[in-house]
Formats: sequence, structure tokens, C-alpha cells
Amino acid sequence: MIAGRFFDGRTSAAQPAWLALGADRMVRLEGIAEPRYVPLASVRISDRIADIPRRVEFDDGATFETADNDAVDAALDALGAGGFGRRIVHWERRWAIAAAALAGVAIASWLFVQHGLPRLAAAAAQKVPPSLDAAIGSEGLVIMDRTLLAPSKLPAARQDELRSRLAAMSAPLADGHAYRLELRRGRGLGPNAFALPSGIIVLTDELVELAQHEDEIAAVLAHEIGHVRHRHALRMLLQDAGVAALAFAVLGDIGTASSLAVALPVVLVQAKHSRDMEREADAFARQWLREQGLAGSHFDAMMCRLAAGDDAVAYLSTHPPLAERADCARVR
Repeated sequence: MIAGRFFDGRTSAAQPAWLALGADRMVRLEGIAEPRYVPLASVRISDRIADIPRRVEFDDGATFETADNDAVDAALDALGAGGFGRRIVHWERRWAIAAAALAGVAIASWLFVQHGLPRLAAAAAQKVPPSLDAAIGSEGLVIMDRTLLAPSKLPAARQDELRSRLAAMSAPLADGHAYRLELRRGRGLGPNAFALPSGIIVLTDELVELAQHEDEIAAVLAHEIGHVRHRHALRMLLQDAGVAALAFAVLGDIGTASSLAVALPVVLVQAKHSRDMEREADAFARQWLREQGLAGSHFDAMMCRLAAGDDAVAYLSTHPPLAERADCARVR
């Protein structure tokens, strides 16, 4: 007999009781005013979780509770009713199996974030209408203007020239994006360029002033158009959401974990994906230069000049190695 307490489901009072699981797969409850004798299939026995008391729930809301987990397990095993949950408890108590399971979860999570999630995000991004990109892009520019950027100080005529250049470059694309050039002063960002999902491309004054040839600026614009056409910003947003969902599923309340320990692998993986996207945008820019009959050295020159400046660390932090992107020896 398994000792415990009985709650009739109508009051909070507990009564001492004893429960037995018979070979006939019947549950017998004794020690109470009205003993019970019901089929095992008609009750619900809670799974074992460490040493938390087990509950046997009856159809009418009554409950039998016991701290004797071992006795309950033994009785269920004798009836062959331990089930998969019983095996999980057994595995959890074996450190080698638990460690192997933890390693398996870590490896599977890493592989999913490294390979599965980017493919899913890329496929999902292609299903999202460009109208959503427009909403994200407009709001993104407002936030950047509040936090990172300042109004451009370039002459109005120069700004018009640059906008006309982008308009001529993007007119043949017809990809559903409304390309628009925005000029801003970069504050602490220095020479930089950004592509927002809607087709808004932001160039900083510092980058325009760094260029020594108009085709160098065209190469940068082509690179940013590549980001828009491949929908990189939206893909990164979807990947970030996927990583957050996976972290919550694996870690539960991620607020209780070390923020550094949780963030570090995510940052490393996301940086890798960002570099892959930069490679795609580089390839688009170089292809565009070839199609226009322009020298690829314009792209090399701009990349090498950016890398040599004081803002190189900020600009290149999520980019592939410079030696992979440009032949600086050729443009010196």
C-alpha cells in the first residue's frame, strides 16, 4: 500500500489514505469514509519530476497525493504502465545520458541556427510582399535620424546629382522596391552606407567625401541595391526572431541565464550570416559594374580606402576580411 493524503475535491481538508495498484489493473483507495475501487485507465497519474509529490486524479475531481515516488514507480513498472515518461526519468538520473542529451541539443541548435534558419528566413522573405518592406524601411529611417544620423551638409546640387545616379541605376530593376537615396551626416558613424528594406539607401556625407571618383560611389550604391534585392534586412529580422524563439524554447526563461553566455553564440552566428550577406551584395555590385562596362577596381578602391580610415573597425565589424573583398595592391 502507498501512503498519502486524499482530497475529496470539495474542501481543502486532507485525509490520510492508502492506495494500491492491483495486478487486475484496478486502483484501490482505502482509509477514507468511502473507499474507492476504479480501473487504472480511469485515473490520471502525474509524471515523476524529481521528488515532487505525485498526484492520482479521479474523474470526479478528487485527488490522492503521495511523496512516495519510488512506490508509485514500482507499482506502475510491475503493471507495465510506466510509459515513456518513466524512461525519461530514468535517463535523467544517469549523468552520461543527460550530458549526451545536452550536447545533442546544443549541436542540433547550432546546426539549425547556422544552416537551417538562414534558409528558412530566405524562403520566408521571398513570400513577404514588398509593402511590408516599405513600412519597415520608413520606420527604420525615423529611428536612425533620431539616434545615429544628422542632416546632410552637402550642397543641394550635389545631393540632386547623387539621387539622379541612384534613380538611373534602379530604374531597370522593377523589383517592387521604391529606391530612394537619403543623404545624412554620419556623426560617429563616419563614412558609411545603409540599405533599408523599402529600398531607401542612406549615404553619409563622409563616404561621399571619401570617394575620389563618381564610379566609386556607384559601386557603393550597387552594393546597397544588392542588399535590398536579396532582402537581407528582412532576412536578418526573421533570423533574429528565429534565434530568440529557439533560445526561449531551449533555455526557458532566458532572463535567468547569464546574458553574456546566451548572447555570445548568437552574436557570433549572426555576424557570420551578416558576412555572408555582404558577400552576396559584393557579388551583385561587381556584376553590375561588369554589365555597365565599369572597372571593378572602383569597388576595390572604395573598400580599401574605407578599411584604411579611422572608422575601419566600425565599418568592417560585420564584413568579410578585406583581403577577400578587394585587391588593395591593384589600386595603390
